[in-house]
Amino acid sequence: MPQLTIVYWRDMPAQIIVKAGRTKESRKLDERFEQAIDMAAMRSGASETDAYLEEWRRETSEVSGDLAEIADTTQQNLEAEFDQERLKALIANGGHAA
Repeated sequence: MPQLTIVYWRDMPAQIIVKAGRTKESRKLDERFEQAIDMAAMRSGASETDAYLEEWRRETSEVSGDLAEIADTTQQNLEAEFDQERLKALIANGGHAA
């Protein structure tokens, strides 16, 4: 059964990985997510390498279907769910959800 993994920095998603056995599909989210993570890290004082790296986490769940479709759909959903206003709120809160 395929596994969907979403990689987060604190509560901000950054990447999607869908894997079944040795087959894998991955998607980076839009560049605005990377920029938002960098801004939140600097604001929260986590710009030092160790502090920054410690905040990365993965959430994994089992899924079914075509790996590429799952990756594409998840990417579209996250990019819609985390609009610019939500990213701004996360940046202001140091990357944490309120």
